Amino acid sequence: MLLSLVAALAVTAAASARPADQAFFGAPPPPPPPLPAPAIPLGNDSHASSFAPLLPPAIPLAVKSPYLNCWLSAGGDDGSKGYLAGSWAQHWPVHYAGSQRDHRLSWAGLIDIDGETFEFLGAPLSDAAPLLGPSKVARQTAFVYTATRSIFTFEARGVEFNATFLSPVSPNDVVRQSLPFSYLIVEVDPSALAKHAISVYTDISGEWASGEASVDLTWTYTSGSGVGTHAISRQKQLRFGEVAEQAEYGRATYATALRKGVVAGSGPADQLRKRFIHHGKLDGSHDVEYRKLDDRQPVFGFSVALSGQDPTAVFTIGHVRDPYVNYVTPDGQVNLSGAWTTRWPHYIDAISAFQSSASRALDEATRFDHTLREDARRVSGDNYAAIVELSTRQAFATFELTTGVDDDWKEDKEAVMAHLKEISSNGDMTTIDVVFPLHPILLYTNPTLLAYLLEPLLRYTHSGLYPNRWPVHDLGTYPNSTGYNRGDDEPMPVEESGNMLWMALAYFQLTGDKAWVEKHYDVFKQWTTFLTDDGLVPAEQLSTDDFAGTLANQTNLAMKAIVGIGAMAELANGIGRWTDWVHYRSVAKAYAAEWTKMAMTDAGGVRHAKLAYQDEDSWGTLYNLFGDRALNLQLFDRNLYKDQAEWYERKFEKYGLPLDSRHAWAKTDWHLFAAGSATTKEGRDSFVDSLVDFLQAGKVDAPFPDLYETPTASFPGREGFDWPIYFIARPVVGGHFALLALEKADGANGVDEDHFRE
Repeated sequence: MLLSLVAALAVTAAASARPADQAFFGAPPPPPPPLPAPAIPLGNDSHASSFAPLLPPAIPLAVKSPYLNCWLSAGGDDGSKGYLAGSWAQHWPVHYAGSQRDHRLSWAGLIDIDGETFEFLGAPLSDAAPLLGPSKVARQTAFVYTATRSIFTFEARGVEFNATFLSPVSPNDVVRQSLPFSYLIVEVDPSALAKHAISVYTDISGEWASGEASVDLTWTYTSGSGVGTHAISRQKQLRFGEVAEQAEYGRATYATALRKGVVAGSGPADQLRKRFIHHGKLDGSHDVEYRKLDDRQPVFGFSVALSGQDPTAVFTIGHVRDPYVNYVTPDGQVNLSGAWTTRWPHYIDAISAFQSSASRALDEATRFDHTLREDARRVSGDNYAAIVELSTRQAFATFELTTGVDDDWKEDKEAVMAHLKEISSNGDMTTIDVVFPLHPILLYTNPTLLAYLLEPLLRYTHSGLYPNRWPVHDLGTYPNSTGYNRGDDEPMPVEESGNMLWMALAYFQLTGDKAWVEKHYDVFKQWTTFLTDDGLVPAEQLSTDDFAGTLANQTNLAMKAIVGIGAMAELANGIGRWTDWVHYRSVAKAYAAEWTKMAMTDAGGVRHAKLAYQDEDSWGTLYNLFGDRALNLQLFDRNLYKDQAEWYERKFEKYGLPLDSRHAWAKTDWHLFAAGSATTKEGRDSFVDSLVDFLQAGKVDAPFPDLYETPTASFPGREGFDWPIYFIARPVVGGHFALLALEKADGANGVDEDHFRE
């Protein structure tokens, strides 16, 4: 079986670099045994694909930025059930009432074996039959995902081949991480090429360039530096504009290395694909009639003849734009470019470099995937590995790395900022309480990335433009960082103050960056003063769970304030501000004691925290207790941890622990935060296992939803409204790395986790 063959090759590949033209792209090291089969019918058992480590609700294909965010829907009633052929990919599926577009991203793949053509990607034959002839579909035999790759294995006419979708994760290389490109790698066992004539065809449509079906498109084809590149854009660019969450400026790009047997072409979808079906290759002609996206669907593709010397076809797909964002300063908006432009000013050069480094990218991905899998399995087993691997590309694709701003408020090519899009919930830019649940994946992979994400927020605060005593909730609507100079942002004063201080200490504990703390110390102190005044008994306001509405005296929110004050004490201690350390430490300890008196109740027969001080019959998931544990603040008594663990055991539903007593909703990120403060391995694993149960139920059909109903594993309803809440493809899945981040924090803080659980 090809999957086994290339797995063995991949092990040796990680140990040595290979020339790009000799690379043989294999599957990852052998995966762990598949988890129990998902509750989704997979068709005829004799032809069913296997899925490892599990069948996710949506499969990441090209997932590298907010605007290169392509998924294959798998779950639900209308999903593909995990089969790559027969369904079209989508720009993360947007679900809302009255949506008039299915957000399809046409990405077609055909393979010709001895003159017989089979569909393996998308539905170019299935949708067009009988126009293009009989619909023949390659039989999918296996699917495996890792942190960076989705690997499909097929069989057609006795030939096995793989289609691998690789979105590199390079947390320690700002420029490479900022490249907005992904790979599609099609590989055939070289031994089959000695017996068969095989060629591969792939194309993309204009849907990758705009979210508006009736928009006029333009396109170009260039060949330079050994790479052929299609570039597609809307004719009238909407700078910093979006339609249906897709960028309406810049270019969608599709490229491959030019070698013997590679032919590029463009034209109406049926004509270009028919040409390949009839001849096994394109003829090099290009469509020169610019027109609307939905007028005779223009597509842009390549045919690649394979051989024993060249058994692999590698395609680069991307979306480039310049500038990336506009950023608010006292002198007006400043345009910031992607960090990659500091090395490759022109996108063609960036594509060429990305395409030619495919072999290196695969080697790096192999090492990253192996390390993450082994770390996750050590921390909490195969179920946890399945969760964090599925979360990785989704989390990293929600923020972009750009150039920075200097002290004169001009663009600084040497500096770095990161900007986050709050995908699907409302598109806000660098929302603090979304950066916050993302941040554990950054602590695990590279804490400096967290500093880059906090930089736009901190600079805006230092500018004096924001008038409130607490941090700004967000900086605008992506990609427009316009700020809130009137202080009229969504009000979450306690939430955002606690979040910023918590993240500041988490970064400092792992890096020891005293200069960074000194630089922002006055701002940190301002926010801590606010928490000292208003944090212990929070007025009626929103928490990060704003979908649940406002509430006064929230116990979990007050705990975040106490954690924030305690974090400030440790920041002061770290840079020798002894007076502040003693003061804030004593305040945090005193507040923790007061909180315990007001927050705890024996109602229900087990001591536990209420949702709000005044409501004896309420309860909530006390996920902010994780701050006391992860930052090693030791503000709260160990009995609190034990009491909450016992209470949670009583409140678990079929698919997890509800967020609080108001609804049966659960949040996946807070599940793993709560798991991080569990006092037993069994308690921790129950949170992890319930998330796998949710995924395997197969009720949802979108990129890792972070809000769901615990009794049904479905998208949550909303009281008083007639549509569900869809939180999908969001950054917050970075919170699934809480257990891995905790292990790193314990190492930095000298904490023995086994001792904590005794």
